[in-house]
Formats: sequence, C-alpha cells, structure tokens
Amino acid sequence: MFKRILIFTFTVFALIALTACGQAKFELPDLTGLDPETAENLFTESAVTVSIAYEESETIPNMEFVRYGDDLQMGDKVEEGTTVTIYFSINYPELPDLTNKSKDDIETILDELDLNYDIQYLTNNDIDENYFISYGENDQVGDTIRDNHEIIVYIATSKLVLPDMTGMNQTEMISTLLAAGIDFKIEIVTDNDVPDQTFSGYGDGLEPGDLIPTDFEVTVLLGYNSQRLPDLTGMMKEQITKVLDDENISYEFNYVVNDDFAEDLFMGYQDQEVGDYYLENTVVVNLYKNTFTDDETSLFISKYLDGGDDTFDQAIEIYNPTTSNVDLSDYHLVIYANGSYNITYSIDLGDVILEPGETYLVANLNANSEIIAKADMVSDNLNFDGNDVIQLCYLNGTYIDTIYNIGNKDFVMDNLLYIRDASIVKGERIYAYNEWHGYVTNYLEVLGTFPIDTPYEVPFEFIDLPFNEGGMDNVVLDYINDGDTASFIPGFLSDKRVRFLGVDTPETYPVVDPWGPEAKAYTTFILNHAQDIYIQSDPDIGYWGNYGRSLGLVWVYLGEEDLTYDILSGTGEIMRTEHLSGWILLNYHLVLNGYSYNYYGEDTTLTIGHRYIYSWFQDAEKYASENGLGVHE
Repeated sequence: MFKRILIFTFTVFALIALTACGQAKFELPDLTGLDPETAENLFTESAVTVSIAYEESETIPNMEFVRYGDDLQMGDKVEEGTTVTIYFSINYPELPDLTNKSKDDIETILDELDLNYDIQYLTNNDIDENYFISYGENDQVGDTIRDNHEIIVYIATSKLVLPDMTGMNQTEMISTLLAAGIDFKIEIVTDNDVPDQTFSGYGDGLEPGDLIPTDFEVTVLLGYNSQRLPDLTGMMKEQITKVLDDENISYEFNYVVNDDFAEDLFMGYQDQEVGDYYLENTVVVNLYKNTFTDDETSLFISKYLDGGDDTFDQAIEIYNPTTSNVDLSDYHLVIYANGSYNITYSIDLGDVILEPGETYLVANLNANSEIIAKADMVSDNLNFDGNDVIQLCYLNGTYIDTIYNIGNKDFVMDNLLYIRDASIVKGERIYAYNEWHGYVTNYLEVLGTFPIDTPYEVPFEFIDLPFNEGGMDNVVLDYINDGDTASFIPGFLSDKRVRFLGVDTPETYPVVDPWGPEAKAYTTFILNHAQDIYIQSDPDIGYWGNYGRSLGLVWVYLGEEDLTYDILSGTGEIMRTEHLSGWILLNYHLVLNGYSYNYYGEDTTLTIGHRYIYSWFQDAEKYASENGLGVHE
C-alpha cells in the first residue's frame, strides 16, 4: 500500500485540567468518515499535537479517515503534548480509456480528473481527424497517475506534424524529417542558445507540433554557435595576431602600463572573457606596456655572426650606448628556432657591469679560436642559423631588441657577419633589416668594437689581372647605348659592349619606359666626366651574357674636385644632390639613385672592402627604397 506521510503538523493548546492525582489525558475520538478539516476540529480543545498524513486505500473513499498512527486506536488515552499522526485516504485517478473520443471529449474527461496533460498530433490516416490514438511516454489505460505527472495524449491528423528535434545534429534532423515524409530545406543561422550545429527551430514562425499540409516545404533552422574568444594566456603580440587572424576575429590592441610583466604579453580581453562568444564586433585585446621601452637609448645587439651552416662560428655582440653602467644580470638572450613561438634557448648574460660605450660578445662554445679569444662569455645554447629569431630581453621577459619578428621562417641574415648601422642608439622591438650591413665572416677584427662606419662608396681595389681572368681592363668610353649598356675601347665594342652587372635600367628603345631616359642621362653624365675607367669582371657570374655582351662592373674616376648631380623625382623635385669625386662604381650608383632595382644575386664570392659585392648593392637598394627614389617612387 502506497503511503504519503506528514503533510503538516499543528499543535492546539487548551485549558489544561489538573487533578489531584496528576496530569489529564485525552481520549482519541472516532474519526470514521471524517475529512482532515473536520477531524482537526475535534482536537482544538486538547493539548495534543496532530500530524496529518495520507495513504492510498482501495476501500475507503478519498480524503476520509483511515487510521491513527503508532498503533493507536480510537478510545485510547494519550497525555497532553503527545504528537498523534492521523492517516486519511488518497485515491489517485486512473487513466481512462479514450478510444473513439474526440479532442473536445478528451479535454473534458481529463479536466474532470484534474490531470496534467498535453495533447499532441500524430499523422494517421486510419483514424478520424482529432480522435484519440494513444497515450505517450509508456502510459497505458488504467495506470494510476500520481503527483503532477504530465500525460501525453496523441490524437490523429491527416496533416504532417512538425517533430521536436531539439538537440539533433544535421544528420539526425534529415533522418527524422525524411521518416516523417516532410519536404524541407535547411537554413544555417547563428544561435548561441543551442549546442553548436544542432536544431534551432523552424522558419515562418512555426513551432514543433504545428500541423502543415503534406505539400508544404518547411524551413528548418540549423544553429551554429558564434566563435568563442580563444584563450591567449601566455601569448605575445605576434602569436596573438596569428591566432586571431587565423580565426578571422576583428581586433585591436590596448596597452596597460605595468613593468611587472613582459611588454606585449596578453593581459585579457576588455569587457569580455575567454570563451565568450565572438559577435563579429571588434574585440579589444589588452596587452602589457613597459615604461622603459620608450627610453631614448638602451642596450642593443650590435653584431650578429653566422659563420656558415657547417660551423659553430656564431656570436652575438651587445653594446651599451647609454651614459650609465648596465647590470647584465638583468638581461638575457632568447632564441626562437625555425619559426617557433616558444623559446628554444635562453642565455643568462651573467653578473657583469657593462660600462657606457662598451661591448659584450657572446660566442658559441665550439666557435673557432679567434672568435673565442674575443668573446666575453661562451654558451653552447648560442645555437642559431639564418632564420632563427634572437632577442635581447629584460628580466621581466620584455625584449628590447630583436633580430627578426617572432614566427619568422625566412633566411635573411644568413652566413654573414652583420654590423648594426653606426647611427643606432637603442634596440628595436620591430625587426629592421635596413639597420644592418653584411660583411664576410672572416672580418673578425671588428668584434668587440662599435660603432663601425660602413663606407658610403664602394672602395676601389685594383686587381692586376685582365678582365677575362677575373681582373679589370683600363678603357676609354666609345658609345653609350642605354642606362646600363655602353661600348668601350679597347675590347668592348659592338657585340662585346658592356652590360652593367647587377642592374637593369628601364628601356629607352624601342619603347621609352618610365625612368629610362633619366637612367641613361645619369650614365651619360658620369661617363662623360670620367678621367679614368676600368671594367671589372665577376668570375662567379661569368664574363659574357646574352648576345655575347661583356658583363662588367664599371669603375669611374671623377677626379678630386667635387662633382654634383641632382637626383630628381618624377615631377622634377630635387630628392637629393650627389657630391662625387674619386673612384665610384657606376653600377652601384644606378641602384643607389633608384634608376634600377638590385639584380646582383648572392651566388658570388667577389669581395670588396670586407663585403660581398651583392651586400653593397643590397644596401644601395635599401637606401633608394627608403627615400622613394626613381623606380621606388
């Protein structure tokens, strides 16, 4: 027998009769046929606490007295203050047979039984419209319904019923709709209130359970969640940029000053949290900012030596341009290898005070003896090649100078000694290749000295060999064909005329290209003022090119008096004025003034002034590009 116990408890206090022999007792009355309210009234004059409880009974009418609890019987006497439990019957309704009942009939019957129910349609052409089919949720006719259990009642319809597909993915939705014989189309919508890529609802204002004609095409909405803001904890600006760009998230950076953390380290999202939905607005990403990175001078990397892929001849030189001593124990070097966003090597610089104007050279432990002799410290962690990021960092992790930006994979500063431009007085947090000048790797006498002035002019170095043996021939101008081609005597006439190495000036014939006439005019000016000319070969490039023309470097001696030439913009504005004297390399000046791009490849070992010839041409193109000269305008 099912019992419902302890609905409520109350205590009634009345006059307490005292007798000479002790405390008065209360006699339990006969409650047969009484309901709870009436029964309770019989106890109002007593000091007995009454507890009402219910239990199911098949023989006693609903809500009538059944029995006393605790084996008490009517007529028993209990002392005042006693709690007496009284049980009343409760008879739960049974599910009626609704066969052949219409929707209206069903509602009337179930309302009279005070049942909680939901009427749902099922497509069924064998039963009349709106007539009972069955109960749902495993309910059956005759079942006892307790509490507020919701009864599902299915009634028939000849129309199609939109199924409830909550939580279904696209495959499950398609399967359900096909089984129901419903024509449909799926439309993707943004919906963050449902699991990602699951049923979001129906179009046209329809709801699950609605009826539609058999020939109606329903729009089914497949809900996609918005992107969530990724966790950028521990990431620096470069990696954050890559992550957000890959996620197609629009963002902007906001800096918060705090010297306790590395500059550009992720601090958090502004007004949002990691994991929040990205609603296609511009996300503000807070990064840390340090005060000292704005100093006018700071430690920086002054030299970079990569001695070659088959050597350990690697070194990094640090220079103090400030007016104060610098404690190197507050700094360290880090290396990010092969495009990594995580530190591969870290090198503490030791307990050393670096005085103003001093350098500090860190070398690979296994570098050659000449490098080791010049080193202030050695480390087997100083291991890099031409595409690894190297940074000079403060103790809080902020890098104050960098070779390459984090994530770099390109080989740029490779297999050379690079010297920082003499004008530099602080590190750069954004890699600036234009601040570096490449030299051959055996130019080791400059290690430990800074600044080093890189000459403006390529120095003339006479080679006492003929042109066709890797040397140079003394010639006289015969005829200028174009900005990059001319004939000289003896030996460089007609088909053997000289095609200038490393340049390709715009044409003047048969078509006139922009900057072609200006290039030819410059070449004409220089050669017509020549007091001496040498044509030099580069054996690694070869002596002759297309059409049998000689490939050469054109050295011109202009005398010791100052010769000036105005380099103009396309609109005639003077961009710079050259002051020329002594020996100049015409090929180099054509690139320097923007009359040609640099076409000198790195497949040569020709060295002039401790530099490969191509390094001079690279510097010339950097200068022309930075100043918007000629073809770079």
